[in-house]
Amino acid sequence: MGNKIFISYKYSDNSVRDLPNTFSSRVTVRDYVDIIQNKLENDNHINKGENDDESLEEFQDETIRTKLADKIFDSSVTIVLVSPKMKDSQKEEKDQWIPWEIAYSLRHKSRSERKSKPNAILLVKLPDKKGKYDYVDSNFNQDSFYFNIIQKNLNNLKEPYKADESKNFLFQSYMLECYWDEFISDPNIWIDVAIEIRNNVDDYKIASRF
Repeated sequence: MGNKIFISYKYSDNSVRDLPNTFSSRVTVRDYVDIIQNKLENDNHINKGENDDESLEEFQDETIRTKLADKIFDSSVTIVLVSPKMKDSQKEEKDQWIPWEIAYSLRHKSRSERKSKPNAILLVKLPDKKGKYDYVDSNFNQDSFYFNIIQKNLNNLKEPYKADESKNFLFQSYMLECYWDEFISDPNIWIDVAIEIRNNVDDYKIASRF
């Protein structure tokens, strides 16, 4: 049985590499989302994110939050598409959708008799216009590019590198990072690892606030 997956991304960011067999003259992150959603559907995963014809832009912010919260609550994995212009430096994180979606994904949530623990989080880095990842990977950028909510959940294993007989190796970070090309070649491998990390969520110091 597949997983319920929510995708968080900057819809209009067009600072990403062109895609083959794409007829649009202006490739955006949304085009990458379409590829992922088709892959997920073929692998029997359930898409809990927006379809391309399901824009929420016409709604008030509070209505959007409610609709997004419903989708995230009913999912177990949040895929965050990392792109060069996903971050608006002119706005506080609490006023941007990606960090809000990540923060909500990381919370223990209850509704009536239903409970939801933090989602698995998979950070998929998209290539820039030149097909490179320097915008996030360079030594100069790696500590300042990500939103704070992401930085707080990297290298957050409570007891780094400590293992015992009852557990397998634990990843240093709750959020699993990978590159687009390696992810899209076999999404299930990365989703499964992110789920395994989630299964050990109590071993991580989770920050779900800005």
